[in-house]
Amino acid sequence: MTRRFSAVLCVAVASLAGGCFGSPVYTAPRSLTASSCLSAPADTEQLVGLAVSGGGSRAALFAAGGMEALAKLRVGSDRQSLLKHISYVSSVSGGSLASAYYTLKKPPRDLPILAPDGELSPEYQQFFTQFEKIMSLDFEGPLLRRQIFRLRWFNPAWAAKSLGEILREDYLGDATFQDLMHRQVQGDVPYLILNTTLYNSGRRFTLSTLPAEYSRYDLFHSLALPEDSQRESPLVSDALKARWESLISVTPQDLELDHCQIQVATAVAASMSFPPLIGPITFRIEGQDLYWHAGDGGLSDNTGIESLAMVFLKKIRAGKIRRGLIIALDSSFPFDVGGERLNSFGEGFSLFSYDYSRIPTIMEERVAAYRALFLNSAQREGLLPGVEKLLLVRVRHTDAQWSDDLSDLPESCRKEDPTLTTSRAVVERLGKIVTRLWLDSPCERDLVVTAARKVVMQKEPMIRAFLEQ
Repeated sequence: MTRRFSAVLCVAVASLAGGCFGSPVYTAPRSLTASSCLSAPADTEQLVGLAVSGGGSRAALFAAGGMEALAKLRVGSDRQSLLKHISYVSSVSGGSLASAYYTLKKPPRDLPILAPDGELSPEYQQFFTQFEKIMSLDFEGPLLRRQIFRLRWFNPAWAAKSLGEILREDYLGDATFQDLMHRQVQGDVPYLILNTTLYNSGRRFTLSTLPAEYSRYDLFHSLALPEDSQRESPLVSDALKARWESLISVTPQDLELDHCQIQVATAVAASMSFPPLIGPITFRIEGQDLYWHAGDGGLSDNTGIESLAMVFLKKIRAGKIRRGLIIALDSSFPFDVGGERLNSFGEGFSLFSYDYSRIPTIMEERVAAYRALFLNSAQREGLLPGVEKLLLVRVRHTDAQWSDDLSDLPESCRKEDPTLTTSRAVVERLGKIVTRLWLDSPCERDLVVTAARKVVMQKEPMIRAFLEQ
């Protein structure tokens, strides 16, 4: 009788908190040597990388629309699609959903991206139509239903598990990093870097098929003093080197974790995790009682730019490439919009009346300010390559320019929102699209895709000028 009562009690508690389930753990083999799914892409004189920001479904859909617009750009002496020139994609959170789908589902390299008339080929028209459709779908409803019906309520670790299952079953399939590596080696897709945060140490944790040394850029190499120098430069003190080390990405290699059989969908769920609602995801090395907790990749850099810049900087310094271009598809939530909401927020904060994601966003804004000041100063002093060698082109959804007569406004918005009578109102509507795993408004979905196409066109002269020098 007691045993039966305990079982009933456990089920009841589990339905409220998932308590009897504990937390799911992903176990991977230990690897003391380089994993079989690591590979090094061939270097070219000029590298192009794509950074895709976080921002839930808004970011995923903006990335899909942006990639379609980039596909239509003919660049270089061969006048091929810009997508042909992209060798790396680095993504965060919602952007990781789009980036993973792109690298797993994109047609192989032997299918042309552009038709002779310059339009997308039929295969790529179909691909991008499906791409944008999937990025527009509701991920929240299926996630909530799975949590309820599988008695995983209010357990963020199981919410991350549910998200990974949904992504695997319905969108990304069973592909592992081993499978992804095969596509990359064949030249079908660029090398993918999925950014998460390792909660154990606070460092960025990247999941990719790149060897660990690709992300280990030595900032202080050019500051090293001659061996006969009798003084110690404060710029290369041990304390400062330790600070820099904390900014270097941790990889599965560093943890001696063989991630080759980990499913890409699981890594995407980790990148998208945002406690206390979702995640983190916990990894464990087989035979060890040591656990690594990976969650939201955008805690200090919600753009995906930093880990990609490390790779490019190292290659430029080593002389393996001459120049690099990073195109950032950035649809992160505008920080000032959140402030405007609080200006008229008279209620006390409660669990359901306040967006607590603003707390880490405040810290991210301060980090971004210091980062921008440092990078600008470092480039001026020659510590880092200048813009003639490493150029960042930021494509932001709120930078789209709309015609004065709004003839370019999506028809869905004319029907849904009669207040959109000026270009300023359109930009404000774009900026206020909330970060969720679903865009329920047809107008907002169409605005995001249209904005992506517009801003890519606006940035085309800058992209073309750099690549065709």
